[in-house]
Amino acid sequence: MTPNGRKAIVVIFIVLAAGLISGFPLLSQLFYVLAGTLAVSFVWSRANTRGLKFTRNTLNHRSQVGDVAEEEFFVENTSFLPKIWLAVRDHSTLAGHNASRALLLRGKAKTSWRVKTLCRLRGKFWLGPATVSSGDPFGLFVATRPIADRRPLIVYPATVDLPDFDIPVGDLQGGPRMTHRAHFFTPSVQGIREYVPGDAFNRIHWLSTARNRRLMVKEFQMDPSSDVWVFLDMEREPQAGLGQESTEEYGVTIAASISRHFLSANRSVGLVAYGAHHAVIHSDRGLRQLTKILEELAVMKADGRVSLAEVLFAEGSRFGRNTTLVVVTPSLDESWPRALRDIMLRGVRVVAVALEANTFAPGESSVLLLSSLAEADIPTYWVKRGDALDRALSGQRNGVRRQWHG
Repeated sequence: MTPNGRKAIVVIFIVLAAGLISGFPLLSQLFYVLAGTLAVSFVWSRANTRGLKFTRNTLNHRSQVGDVAEEEFFVENTSFLPKIWLAVRDHSTLAGHNASRALLLRGKAKTSWRVKTLCRLRGKFWLGPATVSSGDPFGLFVATRPIADRRPLIVYPATVDLPDFDIPVGDLQGGPRMTHRAHFFTPSVQGIREYVPGDAFNRIHWLSTARNRRLMVKEFQMDPSSDVWVFLDMEREPQAGLGQESTEEYGVTIAASISRHFLSANRSVGLVAYGAHHAVIHSDRGLRQLTKILEELAVMKADGRVSLAEVLFAEGSRFGRNTTLVVVTPSLDESWPRALRDIMLRGVRVVAVALEANTFAPGESSVLLLSSLAEADIPTYWVKRGDALDRALSGQRNGVRRQWHG
């Protein structure tokens, strides 16, 4: 019942009392008219939400930041009576998803609409539930009933192409490294050579092309046995920034992009991320592995209490000489480079992606961390707020390749 409905009931009782006290016939007649109007309004509002067939068609249950989630809605009036003052309200948790509509349906009529929503945030969201509401011509009653259940939508983190992201290749056990030409992309760039017919255009190395004034392409080295493990620092303490411009979101995007980069190259990739729960996805290959990693990263939050150094000490013993670790962190703690150095002594190759937290929010300088990483001889990519990740994670820009020689 609306506030107007409650006022109407008060008026009806006043009229009834006045009629009984005064015995004036007109007041009695007015009471019956008002009471009848109230009853008709009550029945009208409830009958108007009946006889409706509602269908919700979610076109995709998985999406990605930057992609569009789509839904179709169909409403049919199965009765001969028209339906007016209908309001379909959607209670989805997906930001910006506005599927609510005001409807007027003739008898036996149908209507439909489609909603497209740009996914701006990663996470698990609910599409629905939905309710239908209707009132009466006098605004005395509002009847509401559910017409659709909710459905889950997983929004994966954004990924970017990393054509120039290089890592040190893990030492392979059981045989020499393969050095013949790879006919597909691998993360290990062997060198640059002149273009020959049949080479894919996306293998062209434009800097060398401009320098030599002829088309030059990247030569890739096959390294199918080396595992890549991505360590994403999800401890709460070192994080900085807010929303999409935070070290948490940059870190998740980088971890997702690196995972996709190596899985696309037929490498075996694993993930370690200690948030509120400890996520460890054992290394594997293929699209299914990428899906597992993206689904984990979609819901991962930087609410952990375990430092990166502790994570490395806890998990580092599982890795051997055929492994490369990629550590993504905003931490300025100098203990994690020492932990990585200990892992390197066992023949494990490592590379760090350091998020400069003081570019996301005022804070300490990363000079001491830079010194620790250089002392430990750890190849490092530095990422600042606002950086284009494909350029920031370029070995040529960061000078990472020079640190691997020798």
